[in-house]
Amino acid sequence: MIGSDIAPGAFAPDLYDYAFENDPIAILNRLRAEDPVHWSRHGFWYLTRYEDCAAVLKDPVRFSSSAAGWGGANPLAQGRSAGGQSKTEQGLSRTLAQSFNQMDAPDHTRIRSLVVQAFSKRNIEERRPRIQAVVDQLLDAAAAKGEFDLITDFAFHVPIIVASEIIGIPANDREQFREAFERTADLMAPKRSEESWAAALDAGRWVGRYMRALIAERWDAPRDDLISALIAAEDQSGALNEAELSSAISTIYTAAGTTTERFISSGLFLLLSHRDQWRRLVADRSLVAPAIEEILRFHHPTQSTSTNRRCTVDVEIGGKILRTGDTVRVGLGAANRDPAAFPDPDQFDIARKSAVPALSFGAGPHFCIGSALARFEARLAIEAIADRWPDLRLVTEAPVKDPRRHDRYQKIIVAAD
Repeated sequence: MIGSDIAPGAFAPDLYDYAFENDPIAILNRLRAEDPVHWSRHGFWYLTRYEDCAAVLKDPVRFSSSAAGWGGANPLAQGRSAGGQSKTEQGLSRTLAQSFNQMDAPDHTRIRSLVVQAFSKRNIEERRPRIQAVVDQLLDAAAAKGEFDLITDFAFHVPIIVASEIIGIPANDREQFREAFERTADLMAPKRSEESWAAALDAGRWVGRYMRALIAERWDAPRDDLISALIAAEDQSGALNEAELSSAISTIYTAAGTTTERFISSGLFLLLSHRDQWRRLVADRSLVAPAIEEILRFHHPTQSTSTNRRCTVDVEIGGKILRTGDTVRVGLGAANRDPAAFPDPDQFDIARKSAVPALSFGAGPHFCIGSALARFEARLAIEAIADRWPDLRLVTEAPVKDPRRHDRYQKIIVAAD
């Protein structure tokens, strides 16, 4: 079958709708069962089976990460928006395409090799005292409240502080940088309003100016941070240029900061809302590591998360032809709930033994460089809370997603009595 048209009467959910983002499981399960290679109304293929998703992620030849695009509904998709792009949008498109996460070998390999050393197990272990201190300070402040929000009082801050310190973002700029950086996320989704789009463009420009100024400052006065290390680093191809530096730092900030915050908060909510699992973990700390893997499988920071690729040739998947140039979105959360890969996938079991790994951090050459740090921070956070408050209870039993950021709960209030 060849096609990019939606047949009359076919199941065609809105994959950007708030209701889907807030509770995507039923729709993802239906897509996986009825239309696992789904042509979305937004102009991309959406895959939901584990086998298909893993195969695409591990195949950088037929599925490119370079300028993978976001489907026809996004104004940043070259040549697909009515009226074309403004000069500002074209500039941001080029900047986004500079991210090493959106490159193929050899450029991706070259830049990743210079960055990955900052996230080695040895480097992460050396940061243990500082990460533990951040966790303890936040929990001390939370304890004084009695009831506190797992997100805004704790999980929100741990990875942002750590990522900012690794990169070299000064403490005084941390909050402004985070807010501006998060607003740019609207550029990665369909334009919902002129106001939100304009705000995202302004935020993107501010982040660009800030990064250029910070890089220039480190050129003149290097410090013990990742920016300075990347400026000094060279391989046989030479040093990174300014655009590569800026985009690499943005990619690292996303991997080590914003997504890890959602991982920690979602994970703690899962554990506390499954009291039998929480009690098992409190009694047996050897379950922390498998619990983290089950959290990643069961509730990726947003279960609807997907990763983009672009077909370099015509490819057949599931009896359908994906054409050269088509955008493919790999449904990570859907793959992690595929019963063909994970028996009884809708059961949360912290002692689960799986024959295959969850795809939460991807697979293949683009496997997330921040995965070890994310797991490490989550482990320290879970162990610290289990030590302090083995009977911690949820006050917010049914949290909802933030309408502004569908990958984040609005609040999760807990009581530390």
